[in-house]
This record gives sequence, structure tokens and C-alpha cells, in this order.
Amino acid sequence: MNMLQFQQSVWYNCVSPTKDELLELQKKYRFHMLDIEDCLSVHERPKIEEYASYIFLVFHIPYMETSGRLVKEELNIFFGQNFIVTIHDGQVPLMQNLQKQLKSSKKKQEEYLGQGTAFFLYKLMHDLFFTGFPLLEEMMRDLRRMEETLFQSEEQRGVLATILKLRRNIIVMRSILFPQRSIIALLEHKSRLFSSEDIDIYFDNILDALERQWSLLETAKEMSEALQATHESWLSHKTNSIMRILTVFSVTLLPLTLIASLYGMNVVLPLQQNPSAFSLILAAMFLIMSGFFGYFLWKKWL
Repeated sequence: MNMLQFQQSVWYNCVSPTKDELLELQKKYRFHMLDIEDCLSVHERPKIEEYASYIFLVFHIPYMETSGRLVKEELNIFFGQNFIVTIHDGQVPLMQNLQKQLKSSKKKQEEYLGQGTAFFLYKLMHDLFFTGFPLLEEMMRDLRRMEETLFQSEEQRGVLATILKLRRNIIVMRSILFPQRSIIALLEHKSRLFSSEDIDIYFDNILDALERQWSLLETAKEMSEALQATHESWLSHKTNSIMRILTVFSVTLLPLTLIASLYGMNVVLPLQQNPSAFSLILAAMFLIMSGFFGYFLWKKWL
């Protein structure tokens, strides 16, 4: 558990804290035990709980793994008049980087903590939620690359797997953004309880950023659906083309197989005694095959 104090404001940054450490904070600031239990478990949805002396928040922060898989990190926040407690598992680099910057720079401490914990919460939320823009821009670039691959390349191997991975990332991002818009809207009004300034104007800036991210996400969702539909159409067309060619060959070879079968029978057949029978049969087969191919070309089936 790391503590940083500037003037009257205190920030506790707890990375994977133990239950004893959380209980220590609970005794000091009189946190509700249900909130402590929430910090020790995983929440599927963000939440906000208001109490007389503090507000308890649960957020989900998106970040990209090295494999290109989008995942979310849970961030629990206790926010009061002169204190703010952040609890997480340390998967979001921004949290650790911010702690190092504040510890090493008095100027940074004044920038983040000098105007009180409500303004610090705004700055923290601003830094965390604005990281969504680079993630969305990367998704849009990947979608455009997939679009070029679909329409300019005959090689489609691995395309579907990439599209499905992008669609999964979009679904995860949607599950993160959708509920947090309402949480920020509530926080915009509730944060006034612990700030003498018009802090709601700042939180409105974050809400506007989330709305813009949601708009980009809707565009990405529509693009991914269109790309998947296009790829499925391409696969269907490719399959039909292959089946058409195989059918043409089957139909063409059918009369040739019939002739070969007839002359393989142990019965008297026309031209059987003719010394040129083999050449005549081959010529007949060639003419039949040419006739079939000519007909298929005329019908534009090939």
C-alpha cells in the first residue's frame, strides 16, 4: 500500500492489497464492510455507492495485451473530502506510472492534488478514460487493413480469425463503456459533495469523451459486421465456384465413362473388329468432351 500526501489531500494506491490492509483503511475512514468485500471480489459491472463521508466507485479500465486481446482491469475507488483510495491489480501501466511521477515531482503533486481530491479524481479519470482513444484508433486501423485484404487480395487464409478477434475486442469495449457513461453522469453531480468548486464541469468533459468513444465504437461495430458478412459472401462465392467446376468435370466425364464401360464388356459391340476402333473411340470421346465444354462456355458456366 503506497501513500502520497500533498497539503491536506492523501492518495492511497493499493496494488493487490491483502484483507488486513483494507481493514486498516476501513477502520481509519469507516468504510462499509460490503465495500471492502467488493474490493476483494470481481465485479462484472461498474457501480457507484454514495455515503455520508465518501463515495465508493467501481470502474473497468480497458488495456491491450501483447497478444492483441483487449481485456479489462477493475479499479475500485474510495473518494472523500481529503482522501482518495485506489485499489487494483497493477495491470494498467498508467496507475503505476502516475504514482512514480507524483513521488518524484512536487509540481506534479500540486497539479493533481493541489486542488483537492475531487480534482485529483477528475485528473485520474481523465487520464484513464482517454486511453480508450488510442485503443479505438488501433481497432479502426485493423478494420481498414482487413477491408483492404478482403477487396485487394485473393489470399483469405486467417481473415475470419482476425475479424472474430476484432469483433471480440469491440464487444469487450462496449461492455466497458456502456455502463460507465451513466456512472460518470452520476459522479458529475455527486462529486460536488466533496468539492467547493464547480467540479461537475470537469467531469462533463470525461462524459463527452466517453460519448465520442461510444460513437467510434458503433462505427467499428458496423464495420466489423460488414466485413464478416463480406467475408462470408466471398467464401460462399468461392465454394460455389469450386462446386460448379467439379460439377462440370463430373458431367463431362460421365458419357466418357459410359463409353469406356460399354467397350469393356465381354459382348459383341460395333467397331469391335475394326483395326481403327481405338482411334475412333478416342476421337468420339474427344468430340463429346469438346461439345460439353463448348456448351458450358456458351452458357458462361465456366
